[in-house]
Amino acid sequence: MNDFSDDLFDEKKIKKAVRKGKLKTIITVIIISIVVFVVLNIANTAISAHYSEKAFKQWDAYVRLSTPNGYISETVDSKGILGGTSNYEISKDFKIKPVVIERKQYSFGQNSPVLTSRFRDSKIGSTGEDWQFGYKENGWREMMFFHPNVSYQKYKDDEELIERMQSDKIYEVALSFDQPYKPRELFMQLPEMTWFWIDTYSREQLNEFQQEAKENDWSSTFIREYDALGFSINRPYISIHDLKGEYEEFVELLPMSISSDHQNAFNKMKDVKLEDVEILGVVVYGTKEEIVEILKEPIIKASSIGGVIENY
Repeated sequence: MNDFSDDLFDEKKIKKAVRKGKLKTIITVIIISIVVFVVLNIANTAISAHYSEKAFKQWDAYVRLSTPNGYISETVDSKGILGGTSNYEISKDFKIKPVVIERKQYSFGQNSPVLTSRFRDSKIGSTGEDWQFGYKENGWREMMFFHPNVSYQKYKDDEELIERMQSDKIYEVALSFDQPYKPRELFMQLPEMTWFWIDTYSREQLNEFQQEAKENDWSSTFIREYDALGFSINRPYISIHDLKGEYEEFVELLPMSISSDHQNAFNKMKDVKLEDVEILGVVVYGTKEEIVEILKEPIIKASSIGGVIENY
């Protein structure tokens, strides 16, 4: 009995038991914390990857629809908690080789960071004495388009400029037609790589374009490159069947885009068959001699030069 009492109230044994209990608790907490950290990190990585993939598909659809022959060629993600940012490059297939034209950034996820950008406007074309065109990051002009159902005060005509250009380069030129054409009505000779500008605009948008053309200075009334939607083929256009697969992909991309305007365009185009599509213009690629020959076509109402690369 005495031995038991001595053990029970042995201060050293009590302290030892307490330290042992504390150590066990600390180890348990550390193990649980590590497990929770690993599980949460795996979950965050999986969720962020999901949002990253979703955002990539939305932005890639936007680029492919609104940048003639453009696509996202590279992305680098910086992940945070349930989201992050992606730095991406936009490249363009330029007939003989791809070219990086811009580097941009978008955010994704539930807890995406706020992106801040700073820029300074160019003074070129801001006085009304010249067209108010924009520039891409690599220095190329953004192409201009003119809807054939809108009456503009003035139309862009770069034929004289192109004729003064060097012969050993490849040029990108946007051509706006004098009226909408169905695919079967396009009898002009087109080069192997051609981007087709499709009429996806609503009646409200056309009324807005017409109002702007009537009330604003001619130098700012045109459709900017990123507001013109279309698709391309990389082979000679011989018949309507050459457009079938590309047109179907074009319609599929519209609801996937990050842009609500593209989703509205899908509502208009989803039931439109290829033979009923209205083509408003094209973007062509070629040497100076090839482009000048195309510009002789009577259906061309306006021309706007975009990118230029060395022919090698």
